[in-house]
Amino acid sequence: MKPTQSSLFDKSRLYYHGTEASFEKFEDIFKGSNTGWDNTKHGFFFADKKENALLFGDILITAYLDIKKPIDFRLHQIFSLENQASLIWEILSGKQLEAKKALGKLNKEIGLGEVEEMYESLDTEDFHLLLEQAGYDAIISSLGNDQPEFVVFHTAQIEITSIERQDFIGRSR
Repeated sequence: MKPTQSSLFDKSRLYYHGTEASFEKFEDIFKGSNTGWDNTKHGFFFADKKENALLFGDILITAYLDIKKPIDFRLHQIFSLENQASLIWEILSGKQLEAKKALGKLNKEIGLGEVEEMYESLDTEDFHLLLEQAGYDAIISSLGNDQPEFVVFHTAQIEITSIERQDFIGRSR
């Protein structure tokens, strides 16, 4: 039996955002300004571990995230979750297929040599619009070393609980 949805996200836990910018609330106009990576057009990035968020800056923002329907872009999930296969196949091929057939095509047609190209196709404005039209409000992806990251599309999905500067924590004169 194929899984149909990622169960990694937990609405009741805290998530962390690392940045060099000093601000009190997230604003859509600053989406993607921290790193400049192509995938930052999708939204605001959070980690489930403080140390992973701190890779992106010494200001640590702790928040609850309101994610209702994430799409899971971690490599294994792209090739195993039926419920998102149709949309991914459509953006990659331009063709619509029902979920089971789309998942089969993804597994048959995308080899290790095409994975980077596949991710580049998923980091476009057109794909982001298709995600939102399909009701997705977030992305779960891989930060590396099997560590997840969570990308919320809109500032209204972020409830900040604290902001702390790491460069002052634990230092003494």
